This record gives sequence, structure tokens and C-alpha cells, in this order.
Amino acid sequence: MIYTKMNDIHTKMNEEYIYHILRNAIFNADLPPGTKLIESLLAEAFGVSRTPIRSVLKRLQYDSLVEIIPHRGAFVYCPTPQESEQIFFVRQILEPEAAALAAIHATIGHLKTMEEMLEKEKECYEKNEAHKALPFIEQFHMTIIEASGNPYLVECLRRIISLTHIILTFYDVSQTHSCDVYEEHEALYKAICDRDADRAKQLTHSHIPSIVKDIDFTKKFNRSLSIQEIIRKYTS
Repeated sequence: MIYTKMNDIHTKMNEEYIYHILRNAIFNADLPPGTKLIESLLAEAFGVSRTPIRSVLKRLQYDSLVEIIPHRGAFVYCPTPQESEQIFFVRQILEPEAAALAAIHATIGHLKTMEEMLEKEKECYEKNEAHKALPFIEQFHMTIIEASGNPYLVECLRRIISLTHIILTFYDVSQTHSCDVYEEHEALYKAICDRDADRAKQLTHSHIPSIVKDIDFTKKFNRSLSIQEIIRKYTS
């Protein structure tokens, strides 16, 4: 019984390790949209059986990072331009309402997290590493949404924010607009701190179109490394 439990723990650790490597490779565009994730090649690259690979691909599917197509396999996913338009349409409707509620209900803890994410975002821009700011921006927005105190709004927007983060990871070309983005985030944070719900709602409503204008779906990706070489890059 103890041996079985230890094996289960070891398997879970392997899965967690593999999950984070593949997730990072996707968000760094080393595995761009449309890349086929072949179970046998991944199992060989990680030195594991296909079982943990299947589990990890399911998790990545839940994260909307992977699409599993019956009889075809698993592919790195990114919404199409048409899907992206619909995703941002929903975000435009719901997130301003969440921001207004956050101005009313945000706790000291929420405000502290927002401030920390803003600082990390700013550091990325100061180092000319705008793309590395994306995870902090995502957490900044999710903290605002969670601060709304409405669990149904949080649940709806969690996937929307995740999907827009994927779109921005691959197709954002806002290197020259990073200062504007940061200033908009800073103004939104200040409105929430000031408990100004109307201002928070207005700023969020105008912020989302400014995100969309920096997306370029004509951007191309060249994956010169094999999946095995990409995995080696993250494990060596």
C-alpha cells in the first residue's frame, strides 16, 4: 500500500513537471498554434509512459491551451480571429461590471496583489521585456475580477481572460505601446483604490479596445526545433 502511494506521488510530480514545461513552451511561443503534440514523442522526450502525457494534455485542454481532436490528436490551440472577436466582445461586456464591483468590494489583500502585479509589469517594461509582462497583466486583471465578489462573474471571466492571454501571447505586437498599457492599468488601480466604481467601469471599458488594436493575426511563427529539442531546452 505504501509503495503504491509513493508511486502515485511520483507520477503526480512527473505530471506537474511536464505540465509546467509544456505550458511555458506554449507561452514562450516555442510551441506555436497548430503544433501537433504527439504522445509518443512527448513520452520519449520526458522519459515517461504515455499515461502522464495524456493527463497533462487533458489539463492543458482545460486551460484552453490545447485542442484534442478525435482521431487526429492534440494540437496547441489559439482562438481564430473570428473567435477572438467574440471573446473580446464578451470581455467588453462583463469586465467593466467586474471592475465597478471591485471598486466597492476589493479587500486590502486584493489591492496589495494588484499593486505587486503592477510593479512586476513595470519592471518588465524597464528591462525591455514587454512579453514577459503578460502573466502579471493576466493576474492583475484576474485579481480585479475576483475582487468583484461575484463567483459567477469570476467563473465566466476566468476562461475569457485565459483565452485573451493566449491570443496576446501569440499575436500581441504592442512593444511600442507598453507605457500606454501600464498607465491604463495604473489609472484603473487608482480608481479601485479610490472606491470610484463609475471611473473603474469607464476605464475598463476603454482599456479593452486598446488591447485589441495591438493584435496582429498575420504574425508568423517559425518553429525550427523539433519537439524533443524544445523539451531538452527546458529540461537541460
